[in-house]
Amino acid sequence: MGRPFLVVVSGLPGTGKTTLSTVLAERIGAVALSRDMARQQIGARLALVDRVFTRMTGRHRRGLQEKAGHQLLMTAARELAADRPVIVEAVADRAIRRRLAALAAQHEVRLYSVEVVCSDSAEHSRRLRGRPGDWERVLARMSKSYEPEPAALVVDSHDTPGTMADQAARFISQPTS
Repeated sequence: MGRPFLVVVSGLPGTGKTTLSTVLAERIGAVALSRDMARQQIGARLALVDRVFTRMTGRHRRGLQEKAGHQLLMTAARELAADRPVIVEAVADRAIRRRLAALAAQHEVRLYSVEVVCSDSAEHSRRLRGRPGDWERVLARMSKSYEPEPAALVVDSHDTPGTMADQAARFISQPTS
């Protein structure tokens, strides 16, 4: 693929972001990172109160989200500085998107956005039911404030992971204007 680049894979919880990021990273030889992984790394050091809060609410305390976001950005910066393409998977609120765009500009790399949706509402609900916490409530809350990236490629996890990865790889390989 040549020069390194940054791909932001975003979408609501349970849409298939992690699956797409993993398959796409393998396909194009990129490093896959996620805020979930960063939270898990930090989480090993979490106090009991943080773990209980997450388990009961399905949300992470604000401090944990901020620490995980910072760790995610630092790791992405290290990988881009080493000339490796990076895929960042996150729900990608506006603040993290702005920071990722600034990171891409700082490293003078192309930024791509891929939005993952799950058009099958029954399947989406099934995925969320397998997670701890009240994810239906979390999804309802997040859906109100979540804003997809307007220029993003939209892929549907109703398709196979390979099909989504093919679509994303074609999108990334298109010549820029």
